[in-house]
Amino acid sequence: MILIFKFSRAERSGKSMKASGKLSRRAISPLIATIILIAICVVGGLLVYSIFMSTSGTMSAKGQVSVEAIDLVKNTEGNATFSITIKNTGNKPVVSLNVTLQGQKSPLNLQVAGKNIDSDNPLQPGQSATALLNINAPAPYVVGNSYNVVIEVKFSDGSMFTKTEAVMCRYG
Repeated sequence: MILIFKFSRAERSGKSMKASGKLSRRAISPLIATIILIAICVVGGLLVYSIFMSTSGTMSAKGQVSVEAIDLVKNTEGNATFSITIKNTGNKPVVSLNVTLQGQKSPLNLQVAGKNIDSDNPLQPGQSATALLNINAPAPYVVGNSYNVVIEVKFSDGSMFTKTEAVMCRYG
């Protein structure tokens, strides 16, 4: 027994016939394909941005300090008082902070919460530290003159920062 099948042109080319109930083999529309590709690109871009921002935050860590207050006052008895307040305005902890007033041989030790600044008690970002120095008469400072103050900072990663400020001696 021999069976002969006749196929229409649509069946031979692989296109479905709606009347036969077979599944369609057509591709998705170009509009939907474009939307899917754009969504994949946006997700990929957000992933790259997230990775970049997380690594660049650690690379852009910077150490910086600013002088919030500085004063040098000489009284009638010839004694002088020097005070300075320094704030860590960077984003790295400070483990060493030395302040030297022109005319003084040794640097001042600044303190945070009553303790000297060191690796066990660092000056954290946003924190301030204050130092006070009483200089007995005859103090070598002249009212109206400016004197240099050298600030040397060492950060937790080992980097150093040096800044020079001027303070004018005033009468008080």
